[in-house]
Amino acid sequence: MFKSFRGNKKPYLIRISIAAIIFILTVAAFLPQLKPLSYMLQLNFGAALAKLIADFSVITLVIVLLNLAIAFFFGRFYCSVICPFGILQDMIGTLFRRKSGASKNFYYIRYTILALTLAAMIVGITAVLRFLDPYSNFGNILTGFLNIKTVSVFTFVPLILIAALVLWKNRIFCTTICPAGTILGLCSKFGYKKMYISEDICKGCGQCEKECPTGAIISKEKYLDNERCIRCMRCVVKCPGRGILFEKKEEKIEFIPSRRSFITAGVVLAAAAGVLSKGKEAAGAIIDAFKKRPICPPGAGAVERFVQKCTNCGLCVEHCKGKVLKKPDFEYETVHVDFGEGKCEFDCKNCSDICPTGAIKKMTLEQKQNCRIGLVKLDYEKCTKCGLCTHIYPKGAFSHKTGETPKYNPAKCIGCGACQNICPAKAIEIVSINEQSQL
Repeated sequence: MFKSFRGNKKPYLIRISIAAIIFILTVAAFLPQLKPLSYMLQLNFGAALAKLIADFSVITLVIVLLNLAIAFFFGRFYCSVICPFGILQDMIGTLFRRKSGASKNFYYIRYTILALTLAAMIVGITAVLRFLDPYSNFGNILTGFLNIKTVSVFTFVPLILIAALVLWKNRIFCTTICPAGTILGLCSKFGYKKMYISEDICKGCGQCEKECPTGAIISKEKYLDNERCIRCMRCVVKCPGRGILFEKKEEKIEFIPSRRSFITAGVVLAAAAGVLSKGKEAAGAIIDAFKKRPICPPGAGAVERFVQKCTNCGLCVEHCKGKVLKKPDFEYETVHVDFGEGKCEFDCKNCSDICPTGAIKKMTLEQKQNCRIGLVKLDYEKCTKCGLCTHIYPKGAFSHKTGETPKYNPAKCIGCGACQNICPAKAIEIVSINEQSQL
């Protein structure tokens, strides 16, 4: 396809144009007014892989396989065209005019991180992606700036870290740290078509090596590493002799004898660590010891499950109709419900609809309306017996007679926070439960 484009700016301009459109749509998808766009975020490879394990569906499987197929036939276009975190790195690199050059292939580090991530996910812990998934990191940064109240150290730390990595080694996050990129890189490495430097055409000027943001080109050896190449097309534009081609080519793929044993050891170690940390009692003890136990959004299931599955991308926070979902802070390590300024709207299930990782399971509106996420704690000394809680509660968990303290029936309570939100005496508080249930 690109053989006919080589030596001109067309492939590069096509790439950055599509990337710009997707980046704008991704940012827009976090806006509550544009909820339909949020469904396109299900296409993000890392989030889809997490969802496939957390909440299997045929559609999610198709999305994962589609991303792998594209990488196999065309290379890692995902990393330079679809991934918002990758595009953000390009923007930072362009802003600071960051140039690259050939860099060391840290394959041991890359495959160790991948092995640890996959092993943790297989035993049921996708929280590793909270720190490594590019989409989740981008969402964490973006939501902090979309809502000024959520700007905190949790917003700036990932932004500062990725900026530092770009200034140090440009796209090293994508080529060495990102587990999603490593999987796509393997597909590209063994792919149907490859980019390569023509030994007959190349004049050895080295322009391609200077432009490559991943350090995948060694111009002296006329070598282009398809595993790390993200198909940014900068080398194609800069090559004066039109010596970089994209077509089917047979090549000998280097095999490192020690890699198999290295990966095996890493997987065994990660699996053992994952199994030990999987226990609900141990996870609960950690939460109780260091963090407050959160009230989780409807569809989260057990607290431990949600803490392990949620990657804190912030998409549900931005689309919460009642504005009760909050980002992690120093008290809570994950997305949580806070009824200080609102209630969980009875007719809303946005968080269930749009969660890209499966941490919040899909539910019908009826299921959501019967999902208990918390229980009431009533302070009888503060209660003024006004009875407002009986008028607002959607499930009729409160009953009241004039002059008497309202009676609370926990069997009818879903913990939506409507009573806490309306109580003028602040006598009602919704408290966390270990596991959600259906009434």
